[in-house]
Amino acid sequence: MLTHLFSSYPGDYTAAQFMHAFSFANPHIGFNLTIAGLTFLFGYLEYMYSFALVIKEHSAPYPLWMHTYYFAHDSMGALVFAIAAMQHQNFWLFWGASGALIVWNFFELFNLYKAITVERQAIWGPVSVWQALGQVIIQILLMVTVVNLFRIFMHDPLMFKWFIFTNVVMAVAPGYYWKQRGTRVGASRGLAIVILLGTINSFIPNNMWALASPMFSFKNNPWFYLVGIMAIAFAVRGLLIYNRLASKPKQLGKHHSVW
Repeated sequence: MLTHLFSSYPGDYTAAQFMHAFSFANPHIGFNLTIAGLTFLFGYLEYMYSFALVIKEHSAPYPLWMHTYYFAHDSMGALVFAIAAMQHQNFWLFWGASGALIVWNFFELFNLYKAITVERQAIWGPVSVWQALGQVIIQILLMVTVVNLFRIFMHDPLMFKWFIFTNVVMAVAPGYYWKQRGTRVGASRGLAIVILLGTINSFIPNNMWALASPMFSFKNNPWFYLVGIMAIAFAVRGLLIYNRLASKPKQLGKHHSVW
């Protein structure tokens, strides 16, 4: 067991495996699409909550570095999947994933715009809009280089390995951020629940990745699921942290705060 955990490596995934799993000729395509659809849905909901919170409460639920990290990841993923589609007979999944990531990029750009225009003083202190914009650009450039370097290190030509880290970050970081701020403003119980459900969906045995490639099965890659247990625990922690924080100020009002 110890040898398997610390001295063995699973085989790599291939584009062909994902093309087979999500081919409409696959008899399991309905189930596979349902799991994949839930995975993308939870990701969209997590950012839709961020929209609502920053608009209504003038405070986003995620630290700035999460927005710049996700923008770098998703922009690179959109490019990588578009190239993969052209290299693999315009397979629909790759074009679809590329388009979905571009949509996420617009979500992230909106949140970065709000960080500069609405949250600027809370994030950076007394700085100008142009100074804040410069900080955002610098962070994005750093994140782009880091994402691509580790994509090469991990031999991740289609970004599928990188994707799981976006889910781990979402499970872990918000709870720390909410506790640091010490307020429910800019956070939400509903968001904490969505993060928990999305994390569970990412690490169930029949997750989107395991349905496509044996590389992500428990037998071949137990660390994937050990990380999943930790991520789920941190997502539960985030919900508990939110529940322990002081209630939102009354001046927000029930019609102006996000549950």
